[in-house]
Amino acid sequence: MFPWGVLLVSVDSVSAAPTGRTGVRSLRGLGVAVVLLLGLVIAADVFAVVAGARMYAFWGAEPVDFEVYSEWERLYRWSDVATMSTFVACGVVFILWFRRARINAEVFAPDGHSLVRGWAVWGWLVPVVNLWIPRRVALDIWSASTTGAHLGQAPRQSSGLVNAWWTLWVVSTVPTALATWSHAKAEGPAETRQAVALTLLSVLLDIAAAVLAVRVVRRLTAMQHRKALEATPVP
Repeated sequence: MFPWGVLLVSVDSVSAAPTGRTGVRSLRGLGVAVVLLLGLVIAADVFAVVAGARMYAFWGAEPVDFEVYSEWERLYRWSDVATMSTFVACGVVFILWFRRARINAEVFAPDGHSLVRGWAVWGWLVPVVNLWIPRRVALDIWSASTTGAHLGQAPRQSSGLVNAWWTLWVVSTVPTALATWSHAKAEGPAETRQAVALTLLSVLLDIAAAVLAVRVVRRLTAMQHRKALEATPVP
């Protein structure tokens, strides 16, 4: 098994490099790690789409070559392992990056946050509230990290990129839940094919959300780097 703990420690040490503002740590190390892991998530999802599309075709075809079907079914099951493994690994590092971004944002704008710092982590883990809390934290971070603006002194900055990413992320959870339920109750070819179709839809939405997540991570990392180098001290 890959030593993820070693990776997280080494990445966090890179991200701890000081910047121009006291208390602000660079997001670059964690940002690179998150982008790389998101790339692995996308690759695993593409693998799942290919395997899922083949399985979808099998369940609608007659007759089926059993040996060929068995091979693709094995790949389909492995795609589940690949997508789950990359998702968990990426999720851990992403939350570390997100927490560090929130801490930096608090330096930029101490009074400009609607939620306490702890929600940068727990907002992802608590059921139901994780459908909107992380977006609220992300928007506060985005506003605080905007060059030349401080919350309380300038209008709150809105981000279409953050909203688009979050919308796709939330929407993708619907077919994911339906696919899990459909697979559990499927008894015949038609029901199994429907479950596979829902899985394909959820994976395609996940790919789109991951692509936007890459843009969010890169953009916000760059914003905080520029913000940290501003000469004007925080009031």
